[in-house]
Amino acid sequence: MGGRRDHGQCPAEVVLHLRRLDALLKDHGLDHTAHTLEMEAGLFFEAAHLEQLVRQGLWASAHRYLRRFSALWDGDGAATQYATLLSSLSHHSILAWLACRGDEGGRAASFLRPSDEAIRTACPEEARRKDMYCSMTSQQARASLNWEDIKLETLTRVQELVDLRPNLDCLLKNRLPRHKPTPQDVIPLGLRGSQRYRRKRVNHKPACDLAYFVLHKRLPDISLVPDCH
Repeated sequence: MGGRRDHGQCPAEVVLHLRRLDALLKDHGLDHTAHTLEMEAGLFFEAAHLEQLVRQGLWASAHRYLRRFSALWDGDGAATQYATLLSSLSHHSILAWLACRGDEGGRAASFLRPSDEAIRTACPEEARRKDMYCSMTSQQARASLNWEDIKLETLTRVQELVDLRPNLDCLLKNRLPRHKPTPQDVIPLGLRGSQRYRRKRVNHKPACDLAYFVLHKRLPDISLVPDCH
């Protein structure tokens, strides 16, 4: 699913469409497929999963995961703390790429340039991070990063963010589809491109029939599919 294009949809829209698909699969008895979709696509926020990604140092994955759930922290000052954590995960992702690839990371850092004085005045935090990236040309600087401390600090921020929404489970339930999804709700997932380039075709199969064909097609047992890794 990592290669899926979202045709310009924001992460929240993608999650909404996938949740509709999840509900539709369950309604047609495809619980195993629905569960696989939930796990692979991260349809529902789980703090434990985000914390696991941080502990494993999977900063880019943690950033992508948290970015999908921005709507959960709208308003009440929570949005600021959410944005801070999201920015921090992005920063650690870049820093890890430069610091944990040996000489390759050092060479990549050598192409970076420090921020100018105008940016340092307007955005001191951005300038500070840029300085860190530039310093990764040094093997000593790369080795000096204490990733365990960085992980602990990030985990604390994750917990603080979750604590801002003690009723998180209720919020998630409120964001489930309010009506039983139909194939028409789901089929536009792959058809959300520009109307300008769509062509009408004669004798094409109706979207409703196509959706039911996909739903009722016998799916292979996932346990029998060889591991690609």
